[in-house]
Amino acid sequence: MAEPPVISAGDVEKYGYCPLNWWLSLGKEDGLGPETQEGERRHEQIASELRGIESHELRAKESETTVMYFAIGATVVAVLGLALFSRLAIPLLQILTVIALIWILAAVYFLYRAETLVTPNEKLYAERVILVFSIVASILASVAVSATVTDRALSEAAIVVGLVWLIGASWFLYRSMKSLEAAQAARQKYGLTTAQVQYIDSEAAKPKLFLSRRHGLSGRPDAVILEGEHHIPVEVKTGRTPRGPLFSHILQLAAYCFLVEEEYDHPPPYGVIRYERAVHEIEYNEDMKKLLLGKLEEMRGARARGGEVHRNHSRPGKCVGCSRRGGCPERLA
Repeated sequence: MAEPPVISAGDVEKYGYCPLNWWLSLGKEDGLGPETQEGERRHEQIASELRGIESHELRAKESETTVMYFAIGATVVAVLGLALFSRLAIPLLQILTVIALIWILAAVYFLYRAETLVTPNEKLYAERVILVFSIVASILASVAVSATVTDRALSEAAIVVGLVWLIGASWFLYRSMKSLEAAQAARQKYGLTTAQVQYIDSEAAKPKLFLSRRHGLSGRPDAVILEGEHHIPVEVKTGRTPRGPLFSHILQLAAYCFLVEEEYDHPPPYGVIRYERAVHEIEYNEDMKKLLLGKLEEMRGARARGGEVHRNHSRPGKCVGCSRRGGCPERLA
């Protein structure tokens, strides 16, 4: 059986808006008018902000790790400097050395555990435990090594170095906090409280095209987020905010849900339409799938018949805002 011709999710949206609009757009490039250019600019801005979530959070983690290492260095050097002020008794020196070795062995064990853990959160927790064990071991070893030496000048120099490193730790802590603040602002703006962004559409980056050859459907959702085991498509609309989600937008989102189901072999429970002032979670179920497949068959039938399609509404205002109004034989205004 031959594969059906591929229809894009964008064309599905046009057909849902008005079949004549879709038919008149076939084989034609939409002109880059002011509204189209503004829409593309805003979509690229959205893509950049969504990509920024991951980059800001990655920078925050890197800065947090650097803070810890700087803090370790500052603490070890400062304690070493203080230890240089006085000598320690030999029995106490031996005790500190043994305890330091125990803590070092514990750090090695947690290092091994960190490499065998599979979840990022558990690995991050293990790495932090390693740092805590390492810093305690380093402090004990520093005191033990300096136990037989007294040098005021060297001690003061070590304390100064410790203060400099502490300033460095403060700078990276500030950087980490600013990065997290930027990431949280973007998450709050797009309602992505804890979800992981898996996919972002961008005209500049041209990410992979979701494609169902069996059903002849393709498309690139604005974003796909991961919530638990579900991949949720997100469609961001940059125009006016309607009183409720438009049928054409729901149909387009259904196409993205269908493509996500084909891609990951697991249907999303819903998809998201995000307007500037409203967010709608649209349930994806068998009825929605049947509606979508029915519209695809209608579109293929119309092409096979050479364009037997008609206006699907009686609203003059809708015709006024239609980009194909000039060449439409059934326009109302």
